[in-house]
Amino acid sequence: MNEKIIMPKLGMTMTEGTIEEWHKEVGDAVEKGEAILTISSEKLTQEVEAPISGILLSQDVETGDEVKVGEVVGTIGEVEGDIAEANGEEKEAVSEERVSSKENVEKVAKTEGERAKAKTLSNDRNRIFITPLARKMAEDKNLDIELVRGTGGNGRITKLDIKRVEEIGYDYEGENPSEQSAPPAMNVESIGEGLPSMRKIIARNMRESLAKSAQLTLHRKASANMLMAMQQKLREEIEEAELDIKITVTVLIARATILALQDYKKMNAIYHDGELIEYDEVHLGIATSLDEGLLVPVVKNAHHKTIGSLAKEIKAVSTQARGGDADVDLLSGSTFTITNMGATGVEYFTPILNAPESGILGVGALQEEFTLNSNQEVEMEKKIPFSLTFDHQILDGADAATFLEILIKYIESPNLLML
Repeated sequence: MNEKIIMPKLGMTMTEGTIEEWHKEVGDAVEKGEAILTISSEKLTQEVEAPISGILLSQDVETGDEVKVGEVVGTIGEVEGDIAEANGEEKEAVSEERVSSKENVEKVAKTEGERAKAKTLSNDRNRIFITPLARKMAEDKNLDIELVRGTGGNGRITKLDIKRVEEIGYDYEGENPSEQSAPPAMNVESIGEGLPSMRKIIARNMRESLAKSAQLTLHRKASANMLMAMQQKLREEIEEAELDIKITVTVLIARATILALQDYKKMNAIYHDGELIEYDEVHLGIATSLDEGLLVPVVKNAHHKTIGSLAKEIKAVSTQARGGDADVDLLSGSTFTITNMGATGVEYFTPILNAPESGILGVGALQEEFTLNSNQEVEMEKKIPFSLTFDHQILDGADAATFLEILIKYIESPNLLML
């Protein structure tokens, strides 16, 4: 009995994953639960485990390939004799998809040596590597794939390449569907080249976020005198009650942000695959710095939590992320993100959207300024600088300014956080 290995869905918005590395070769014995390959999505890298014990009969995709969620990436069988049969069916289908009409030299191999020899002969011919999805898209749009430069593994043409050609024209000389000269195509595979795995994923995510959205950042300060006074009072009362809760400024800002998102739902939205979804629920991402990079664990249903429970959960998810225990559920599903750089002394910055979210709030270092009070007397005032990045495709500057106004109302009138 054979068992297919499929591309899993690692997050709410994941539609495809990238094959990072195969840990087993065709013919190797595998145990149920053993890591067979590593895949990466928009936010993390994860190992795919063997669904059964047996022999790896086929690798239907190669390292660097982009595969849609639910598609088959390989096959495991219970007996070694199934290898030739599986390869005879699976490899022939793959070859028909990859090899141009001019070549027919790669035959189904029965041994590793024959497969290597056939691959060498095939590489000497003209080949067009293209994913099934990209081929279908090209056919639907009547595009000539010979004029498209593939940026996937082994120069494979992916759906991103088809979308690029549709928008800006062919990569090679020939008819241009948009009647524009095509600039050099960006090699997606080169993004983050030479960096550790996590940094490479971060590099790709940041570039993709900037490429798919029109990002703009607004900056504004809020008076924090009353907020800081509330924090001090809460700390004293918690200490007297001997409760194991730590109320930080981040927790209070998070609570204010949650209330502002419920008041102004335009900002509590995601824009993905041409669909805009506004959420009633607030799933708050908390950007968490690690030595090797950055993760964004998520506090689910944050709008249902009191200040105390919010403090506990922010601490829990951040600790889990830093400890290397972050799983798919912890890192997915956010509708809005907060990133706090106050501890570094930075006042204002331009945070990049945690795609596909519509907004991200940057929090800067607490400042002290001399101001005039209502009696025209000079006094020292604490202020918190905010940097709100939003997607200008779906929100205008006035929308972002309105959200900041609501947020600052809660920061400057912190008793409202108790409601």
